Amino acid sequence: MNTPFIIHDLQDSQMFALAQAAGRAGIPVEGTFWPIEGWARKSRYVQRSVELQCLDEQLNGTYALGLKSSGLAGVWLPCVDDLAKFTATYQQLLQKIGMRFLTVDAETVEQALATENLPETDTLKVASMEIVRVSDLYENTESYVFPLMIKSERDRFQVFADSSALQRFLESQDVEKNADQYHRVQKFVEGDVDRMASALILFDHDSRPVRGFTCRRQRVAKTKFGLFGETTAAKAEWIPELYEGARDLLSTLNWKGFAEVECKQDADGQWYVMEVNPRLSGWSCLAEADGAGMLSAYYQICAEGVRLEEACLQRSKAEYVRMIATCYHEPDWVVKGQGNRIWIAQLKNLFVTIRDYRKKRPNMILGAWDGLDRSASLSLFYKTFQNVRKRKLMKKGNV
Repeated sequence: MNTPFIIHDLQDSQMFALAQAAGRAGIPVEGTFWPIEGWARKSRYVQRSVELQCLDEQLNGTYALGLKSSGLAGVWLPCVDDLAKFTATYQQLLQKIGMRFLTVDAETVEQALATENLPETDTLKVASMEIVRVSDLYENTESYVFPLMIKSERDRFQVFADSSALQRFLESQDVEKNADQYHRVQKFVEGDVDRMASALILFDHDSRPVRGFTCRRQRVAKTKFGLFGETTAAKAEWIPELYEGARDLLSTLNWKGFAEVECKQDADGQWYVMEVNPRLSGWSCLAEADGAGMLSAYYQICAEGVRLEEACLQRSKAEYVRMIATCYHEPDWVVKGQGNRIWIAQLKNLFVTIRDYRKKRPNMILGAWDGLDRSASLSLFYKTFQNVRKRKLMKKGNV
């Protein structure tokens, strides 16, 4: 097993958690990171890391040239939407520089991301979404079914209860000035976070499903307008109708590689597709901890040419807890009214989590926190602490 996994942006804690999961499975790991203080170089699981700016900080062509000159070659693992689109578009270049991977074409990736024309299955409906000009949306607000959600920016998903609320929002954004801009508008399925669940499925070169995993969310970090941020807690749970529906939906697209189908269940028990992520989920370390074997299967197909049969190997025992400290998420353990003491609440949560982990909860994983990878984990902790402190200073107006 000499061919390494190549993982982009090891500076991201979710990508790094996947690198650790691969390393624990005995698969060598190499990758890119930026900026220079990346903890990848301190990890026991990462054999080599190369400084390369993230794709969203560069043009696709510039990033492609940087990747080509890096000398990295192996099993390419796209873990974010931009990388999935890049992989689909630059397939020939990636193959030339020695990357092995599974992907559909760029048009299919776009179809999955848009969700507008996705087929429904016996167990999954699609929460209708369309891309609408601001001026058209303003003029036709009465024609929409409410509540609905606008999903134009990652940190600004917002739900509107009625047409009046939507009109007020559009007016506050200056309709005339932004008339030719677009919003992604989607049906909103009401319900608590624990009605949100995902199916992660791997398809081979022949569009055959070979591995699957389902899980349910327990906590989601808040963004500016509500609970639409990143998952901070989840549990492995086998949901057959969710897996079967996601598998059938993706099969109609002749899918290849990984895809995550994010769903929500309404009060009547009906599952709705909210998003399709055309790649491996960043928190798929939960699937690995639960025995799903997604990374090993992908590696065997790409590096060794193994032909696998469909199997769902999860045990439905693992739990996932993640500490985040970013500029666009409000951690969900923060108590309203704490003001500048937010960072204390964040650190308290972290230490409580580590305490629980030390009580030998063998089925709980902490994202990129790995006791066997101590140097990298301490470096990650220091960076997280810096981010929390920066948030505190921003709240006080000192940054």
